Amino acid sequence: MNDTLYPLAALFAWVVVLSRTRQVPAMRNHPARLATWSLYLFFALIFTVGWEAVWNRLDSWTGLPESNTLIAMCLVVCYSASALALLQVWSYPLDWARRRVRNTIVAAALVLTAMIVLFLRSAAAHHQQQAFKAWYGGSVEYEVYLLIYLLTYTAAEIELIRLCRRYARLTTRSWLRTGLVTTAIGAAIGLLYALMRVADIIAARAGVDISSLENVAEVGAGLGALLVMAGLTAHTWGPRISVPARRVRRLIAYARLRPLWARFYELDPSIAFDDPRSSSSTGALGRVRAATRVLKDPEYHAGRRVVEIRDGILTLRPYQDPGFAQRARVFYNRHGLVGDDLDAAVTAAGIHAALDAREAAPPLDQADSSAAGNVPADLDAELAWLLKVTEHFSKRSTASNELTDPDPDPTPTGGTS
Repeated sequence: MNDTLYPLAALFAWVVVLSRTRQVPAMRNHPARLATWSLYLFFALIFTVGWEAVWNRLDSWTGLPESNTLIAMCLVVCYSASALALLQVWSYPLDWARRRVRNTIVAAALVLTAMIVLFLRSAAAHHQQQAFKAWYGGSVEYEVYLLIYLLTYTAAEIELIRLCRRYARLTTRSWLRTGLVTTAIGAAIGLLYALMRVADIIAARAGVDISSLENVAEVGAGLGALLVMAGLTAHTWGPRISVPARRVRRLIAYARLRPLWARFYELDPSIAFDDPRSSSSTGALGRVRAATRVLKDPEYHAGRRVVEIRDGILTLRPYQDPGFAQRARVFYNRHGLVGDDLDAAVTAAGIHAALDAREAAPPLDQADSSAAGNVPADLDAELAWLLKVTEHFSKRSTASNELTDPDPDPTPTGGTS
């Protein structure tokens, strides 16, 4: 892990840190941005120090035995304080947030001072000590140093989990909510690191060597920190990732809605804002151009297809029979459909019946069908709804025969009785 994950994570974080260094003076008026930049900075430093190529050389660079351990743990405290400060800026009014952030910085400074003093006092006992029991149980000063560090780290992780859970429940589904949940998961994984270090102290006191479980601590520290940073910054980079995924979803929905749209277009080409016949009339080149327009702006074209299908449904209202809709609802409900699936099946059956009625008879003087009452609030919900309608419309089954008039005459009647 130290040879692969750590340098890659450090490289990513350093790119972000260095690209925004010039903006740091302006960030003083934007506490959230400054806290985010600090988060990336300490994350980059942690994974740089943790990289084995750097870790093995720190002692010779500093002249202090085991200084790599001290530096790494101090950076973890700074990273945890930055993450906590960022959440405090988000969570409280500006005046309250400033006081809480100030208290967090002061507490972190006191912890770092205590850790450095205790580590230096215990350095003689740990110089060149490689044995597990001698390292974790060699001196009281070092054990107190570890306990202060672990208590601080654990308290910060627990506070991160508390704040993230609290505000994730109050936030609508979004990248911010996803980020808060991810941060809480990362903080929970980070607690594995603290638990393993406490277990190290207890095991050393008991004379038991559990150094074989060191990978658990490394995963808890590395993966936990990675998820915390990713979660706290997800609202900034997440929407950029969503754009291509949303474009693909729109293109897929546009294609899947075609069977239903094409049926309405056959009846009334005027529903199409951009008549495909005008493009296809010029041959393959015209079709390529039409496809290119859709690929350039799938959001617009998927929205247009929704509007055109809704217009097509409106043109069938004079042929709809509320009695048929009621029979269809009872029938599909009896076959296990509920909620939106039931509404979609009833709407699809009603469209088929209205199409049959339009071909067989003049318009019926009836009220609007209740099956068309589903009106989603946004394009995503609208597409999801119409895709269900299209699915039921495309797989018209023998249910149509049971729903229509049981007259032996096979001529479609649109459900009239």
